[in-house]
Amino acid sequence: MKPLIIKEIVHATGGEYTGKNHEKQIKGVSTDSRTIIAESLFVPIIGPNFDGHDFIGNAIKKGAAAALCNKSKKEKLEGLLFDDIIFVENTSTALLELASYYRSLFSIPFVAVTGSVGKTTTKEMIAEILMTRYDVLKSRGNFNNEIGLPLTIFCLEQKHEAGVVELGMSALGEISRMANVVKPHIAVITNIGVTHIEHLGSKENIARAKLEILEPLKKDDIAILNGDCAELWNARKNIVPKTVFFGEKRGDVLIDEIKNLGPNELEFTISGKYGEAKFKLPLSGKHNAINAVAAVAVGFEMGFTKEEIQQGLSNLKLPGMRQEFKKSKFGSDIIDDAYNANPDSMKAALDLIKELAPYKMKAVILGDMLELGPLAKKAHFEVGTYAALCSDICVFIGSYADALKEGAIASGFNPARIYTFPTVQESVQEIEKLVKDCDIILVKASRGMKFEQITQKLVGGL
Repeated sequence: MKPLIIKEIVHATGGEYTGKNHEKQIKGVSTDSRTIIAESLFVPIIGPNFDGHDFIGNAIKKGAAAALCNKSKKEKLEGLLFDDIIFVENTSTALLELASYYRSLFSIPFVAVTGSVGKTTTKEMIAEILMTRYDVLKSRGNFNNEIGLPLTIFCLEQKHEAGVVELGMSALGEISRMANVVKPHIAVITNIGVTHIEHLGSKENIARAKLEILEPLKKDDIAILNGDCAELWNARKNIVPKTVFFGEKRGDVLIDEIKNLGPNELEFTISGKYGEAKFKLPLSGKHNAINAVAAVAVGFEMGFTKEEIQQGLSNLKLPGMRQEFKKSKFGSDIIDDAYNANPDSMKAALDLIKELAPYKMKAVILGDMLELGPLAKKAHFEVGTYAALCSDICVFIGSYADALKEGAIASGFNPARIYTFPTVQESVQEIEKLVKDCDIILVKASRGMKFEQITQKLVGGL
């Protein structure tokens, strides 16, 4: 991090500083008193189950140079002999304000990515493409919310030449606040699905929330959008920046042909705005090819050559539990795709196992898809019907296991080949004997289900 001084932080946050050392340097920003390093600013966040203000003293003991504090939380400082406190109305808001100021110190271009499905994969693809020419800052792991995004921005250094960040959300307004911190030159929306419908109420509201990423874009900036999503296509007349639509059925860049070449390799062809071109990707699945088209569009719009774009795609390595191929202790192939799940990504993963092993014995181990609200039962039923078309053995786990089972049976699947468990813990004891005769096994659920326990059992780690 480029050092800041307290005077800058006070100005950026509109805070009130009680100390006298306005020139004191700050060399880092942290929201975690357990990992804070010396000369950092501690930002206490109030969460649903904790209050970071309770740990200001711990942060100071570990060498924090200064701390923010909500004006309404001054009583938390009683008995603390420390002057370098900056009082603000809301520490979470102040964190975003400070990140916005820090971002303004760098003139490099940023690409911001959002979408209901595939945003992490697309972010990683874009970053790899840009890294063939630039020193790139990218958001780590799931640092895609109003805490993680600012912490990513504070990692900017003079060496960086471009940035790629992922923006997630669970409510209206969140992406707007984050996008106005990042001020991207290019914004990408991978698609619009039903994830977070529990909080937003409708697919139209989800689209509104995702489209907030375009708010800071000007006429010379670029929006790269999935043309096959009706919600995005229908919004095109009201979009200010230059638009590039991609998709299978409509758009400026069309994906014409997709060939799965093996468990970790596919080839796809594009046509349209950038001419005809063929690319290879070290992943499988049609959904990944479509995500790659968005990344390819970013590359071309930023002036990269086809060869540089291909090199970036070839360098791709996804974080764990995202379509990760593993070997079970009994010899079967496992597709560990349990980082997250929603109806669209479930169907894409089921398509993948069907494509990769059309004549082999297939098992699917599926769990709950979270945050679907009143659509949950219907969505799980529909995934169950789809799973019946793609597998030989079905194992359903969680609160919606029965809905998945009902869907599979409605599709004509043999009930004797369906196994249900209310919890992961109960399934772990039985799972191996249920699927050990299968050639390939898909493991997928929302992250909150902790399906890594199942994969570890099958691989041999438990």
